[in-house]
Amino acid sequence: MNPLSLMLSFAPWLVLKILSSVPLLPNPITMLKISICVATAICVYQAYKAEVRGFMFWGTAISFAFNFVAVVIMGNMWVISHLGIISQLLMNAIVWGSIIARRPFTMDYSKRMVPKELWNHPKFLKKNYLISAVWGCYFILGLLVSDIRLYDHEINHFILDIVDNGSMVLAVMFTSHMSKKRSVSLENA
Repeated sequence: MNPLSLMLSFAPWLVLKILSSVPLLPNPITMLKISICVATAICVYQAYKAEVRGFMFWGTAISFAFNFVAVVIMGNMWVISHLGIISQLLMNAIVWGSIIARRPFTMDYSKRMVPKELWNHPKFLKKNYLISAVWGCYFILGLLVSDIRLYDHEINHFILDIVDNGSMVLAVMFTSHMSKKRSVSLENA
């Protein structure tokens, strides 16, 4: 899986993360609502064009449907203030749930690049469990960062952004690296 393909699968989440943190409007709640509307529109587009409808697809669709109703339509302040934690809990549920269900979420994307006869190969499966677990660890860290953001106002949010964004870049780089290693080792097995 190349980094661009990976980032496109996380597009609604990235749009929410980036747009909601950019101070384009004086009211951050309005900016959050706009970012949820844009991210939800991306979800609808992805649902229309989706080639892959696995754990990540359905988890994202359910999450943004909930976000749209709770935040944009109802303006629920509890959800608004806890949206970071709710999102991270959901991402953890998607990733770790896919591993527990014995279908790592990355397999939905990896299968597009690997011949069907290798889909049950132990090396292919192991690699997908490993990549999914790395993303799971990233989302656990994201949950901790969201918790600290919400409840500990003494820690500099800029440092939290560096930790969060830096670990996401590392997860993308790891995924890209592991995806490039597949061709020789799997095809000769």
